[in-house]
Amino acid sequence: MIEEDTPRSAIEVLRVDHTGVMVDDIEAAVDWYVGALGLQVADRWENAETAMAWAHLEAPGARIELVQRPGLGAHAGNLAGLHHLAFVVDDCAAATDLLVARGADVVFPPSYFDRHDMDWSFVRDPFGIILELVSYRATSPDVPEPRTALD
Repeated sequence: MIEEDTPRSAIEVLRVDHTGVMVDDIEAAVDWYVGALGLQVADRWENAETAMAWAHLEAPGARIELVQRPGLGAHAGNLAGLHHLAFVVDDCAAATDLLVARGADVVFPPSYFDRHDMDWSFVRDPFGIILELVSYRATSPDVPEPRTALD
């Protein structure tokens, strides 16, 4: 616990704005995230000078920024940097099955995690990003508060 008279050594984070994901094919990535996860495209743009392209995808309380840049090779297996994106879903097993049917690979199958009273799984999307799927049980003390859409 920080004492009242202790000088602050960190900035105050108000909220997470977005999670950036580098992809090698932005059209395929947008199609997959919209079709498989039901995210909504909020904004898209390109820079002709750099040949880069961006897409902001949103879900309640979350924004994902897909970025395509020339020369981006195959994913590095998430050894450093971004590790995973986590999404709360109603039914972890059903969501896992749906994403597998849409081209994802199971990294960790749906399982019960007693510490947080939830079901969870991990899949790797077709672009190499690991997605965690979480279904909280009704009795879980970790059920997140309802979130509103981003400003």
